[in-house]
Amino acid sequence: HYLTEFQEGEKLAVYLKENNHFRLPENSDTPIIMVGPGTGVAPFRAFVQHRQALGQSGKNWLFFGHQYFHNDFLYQLEWQKHLTTGALNRLDVAFSRDQAEKNYVQHRISENARDVYDWMEQGAAIYICGDATHMAKDVEDSFLQVIQSESAKDRDFAKTYLSQMKAQKRFLKDVY
Repeated sequence: HYLTEFQEGEKLAVYLKENNHFRLPENSDTPIIMVGPGTGVAPFRAFVQHRQALGQSGKNWLFFGHQYFHNDFLYQLEWQKHLTTGALNRLDVAFSRDQAEKNYVQHRISENARDVYDWMEQGAAIYICGDATHMAKDVEDSFLQVIQSESAKDRDFAKTYLSQMKAQKRFLKDVY
């Protein structure tokens, strides 16, 4: 709603923050897991479109969340088309305000812990885009819990595992 407060002719301060690390893996066979609640889903449209246009075979899994299914399912028809064509292998959604108990993308990650960990073990790169204040931390914690539970090891192991993924540029964030 930020832009609705401006009058015609008013100047708008805009800044760009470049993120040279938030890129698709060099190896196009690498599976990717994308977590993009709200407008954080935008770069993932380009990721899936790019891989599809080049005929790349890497698997693509999107976790998308927003408040309401009927009002906020950004690019819904596009995601459904990508599922049909195989450009998107999996789509898990969470709409936090459509029921009494709030459901977020981190809940969907936890619900799919076995498959998420399998993808991680297959070398998947994980991308998180969106809110830096709460979502990014909660989602990272979900991945730590997945690693811990599915590896049957302790929290220190999970932290080391995730740190190695970050060092390998397989756990990337573009949060704001």
